[in-house]
Amino acid sequence: MSLTFATMLLVQFAPPLDGAAAQRVEGRCTYPPALVEQAEEAMLVQCGEAVFTADGIAFAARGFTPAIAFRGEWEGDGLRVAEVARRGIEPIDEARGFCRLQMRQGQLSAVVCSIVGGPRSYLVNFLVPQLNNPL
Repeated sequence: MSLTFATMLLVQFAPPLDGAAAQRVEGRCTYPPALVEQAEEAMLVQCGEAVFTADGIAFAARGFTPAIAFRGEWEGDGLRVAEVARRGIEPIDEARGFCRLQMRQGQLSAVVCSIVGGPRSYLVNFLVPQLNNPL
């Protein structure tokens, strides 16, 4: 990902002055069977959409409030994660990890995250069908 694209992401996902909604992208969290077998201790996030904001990415079932959010700083081709927030549970401040945005032909094709927060590990493999990609 080029510096130009990273700059575009920061501008596109900057907090709106009028309180407009965050950018939602439909897709699907999916995991190969080999990964499921090896990731016994990790939480494999299930989702139908990603919600992008100025300070992170949240994952939700389509049309619902996000169940989990990763917050931190956008840099390069992704998000350096500093906090994990799960719906109904206090945020975990001492999280570390990265969510990488993958592009295909100039459009978002996937978001891949590997995060450790508190006693848990979180993995995300969010795939975006190109027909549903507004970015």
